[in-house]
Order: sequence, then C-alpha cells, then structure tokens
Amino acid sequence: MNKEFVRRVLLVTVSALNWIFSVGYIIEIYNLKLGANLIEYADNINIDGSDFTTLTNLTIAGVDGFTIFIVIGSYVLVTTIFILIFAILLRVTTIRKKDTVTESEVVFTKRLIMVSSVAAFIAGILSADIKLTVYVIGLSWQQPLFMMLIYYIPLKNRFKKGREIAHSQN
Repeated sequence: MNKEFVRRVLLVTVSALNWIFSVGYIIEIYNLKLGANLIEYADNINIDGSDFTTLTNLTIAGVDGFTIFIVIGSYVLVTTIFILIFAILLRVTTIRKKDTVTESEVVFTKRLIMVSSVAAFIAGILSADIKLTVYVIGLSWQQPLFMMLIYYIPLKNRFKKGREIAHSQN
C-alpha cells in the first residue's frame, strides 16, 4: 500500500478523533448549562435573627464559579493531552527519514488541518450557544497548534529535504 495514502488516512482519522474531543466537550459543557447557576440562590436565610442571605448567596456564587473553573480546566487539560498524544503518535508512526513526501501531500495536510480546525470551531459554536465562544476557543485551539507544530512542519521539512536530495543527485 502507498505510504502517502496511509499517511493521509491516518491524518483524517486523527483529525476526526480531535474533533470528537473538542466538539464533544463543547456539547458536554452546553448540556451542563454552565452559564446558569449550578446551585440555586437562597431567598431568606435568618440565623438567630440575623440575615445571612447575602453571605450565603456570595458563597453559592463562589462555589458555582469554582466548579465551572474546575470543569472547564479539566476538559481543556484532557483535550490538550489527547490531541498532543494523537499528534505525536501520528508523527512518530508516519514520517520516516527515508520516506519521500510529495508536494500534494504537504498541501493536503495543511488544508485538512486548517479546514478541520475551523470546522471544529464552527461546529462547537453551532452545537452550543454563542455565549460559550470563549469555551469553544479554549477547547479548539489545541488541534491547529499541535498538528501544525508536531506533524505538518516535520512533514514539510521532509519534503524539502527530499527535494534537496533530488536536486543534488541531478
């Protein structure tokens, strides 16, 4: 089987897996409705004749904020780790020193990473609320960054080296 074809199929597969993490967590955040209060505010808290409603509601707001921070932080961390692992595995398993890389493969890779990243961002916005744009950005920046740094740039360098070797042999 052609190595270029295998690399393209694996790149599409890794991009799909990246989508699952990015868009899946965005949908999960939307389903949790993190914009709404997770704990309902108190109406009237009186202890020994003193009004503790404000203090209680302040505590509830703090717990809601901390919970949102923990959930979003863990989702971003997990997404980053898995996309990083997928990019490294793709790089290690597909780009070898003696492999020849064509210009069409380099162009395809760049376009697929860009289109996949933009599509993941748009799908995240469409599947969630526009108010969650910051969360969508937080869960979709990893794919273009890591795929470009870890996979595309070494692939492009391999193409350039192959072209330099071909020119030096002529």
